[in-house]
Amino acid sequence: MREDRRSRYDDGFRREALALIKAGAGRDALARRLAMPRQTAEKWIILYRSGGEEAIMGGGSNGSRRYNWETTVAAARDHVENGLTKTEAMARHGIASIVDWQRCVGQFLRGRVLVR
Repeated sequence: MREDRRSRYDDGFRREALALIKAGAGRDALARRLAMPRQTAEKWIILYRSGGEEAIMGGGSNGSRRYNWETTVAAARDHVENGLTKTEAMARHGIASIVDWQRCVGQFLRGRVLVR
């Protein structure tokens, strides 16, 4: 078993995770093989499916990306009203963060994004 690396997922670790994800590893297998939390493994799998390698490797994002009103509404509507999965809606609208996705859907469901 490896050491707990939650606070420092370097590029080599991320590349190893990507190789496992591409090979078809699921949440439990990925978490077990890399000694990472299952929740993180699940998020990385979703990110890979919606945003590809860049979503896992960082893609130069500093975490401060914001989405315009139209993107937020369209992504949330596609999921809530049109039946797209979380992964499909994130990929369609270029949302590369689970936190941003949760914010979009939450705001949509509360009706906050419907008023500018």
